Amino acid sequence: MAGGYPGQQPHHGLKHADDHGHYPEEEVLKEVGHRAYKLKDHEKKNLNSIEERLRSGKELSKKELETYLHFLDEFSHEIKEILQEEKAEEIANIQLERDLRRIAQLMGEVATLLERY
Repeated sequence: MAGGYPGQQPHHGLKHADDHGHYPEEEVLKEVGHRAYKLKDHEKKNLNSIEERLRSGKELSKKELETYLHFLDEFSHEIKEILQEEKAEEIANIQLERDLRRIAQLMGEVATLLERY
């Protein structure tokens, strides 16, 4: 018997990746996809309704615009924190970065409309 102790099997039943504490790349990518934050349905709906309201051409009150700006500001801070946490875990969340840019764009539009008051 080459090396080992009496009775040891040449293969110990573990997959190669498990044996050395590594994971196959495709499994790592799947796992990262599950851990990356995605906007919840109600968060998407809120952004969509703000965007639709801004694009509607209808008059928006100062109070309504202030409410939108406050929501978007708070939401952008929350998304930035999530992105920082994910970056620390080496998770690249391109979709959430796009969502953050959309939030920033909406904030700019709302701020521009508020300046008119």
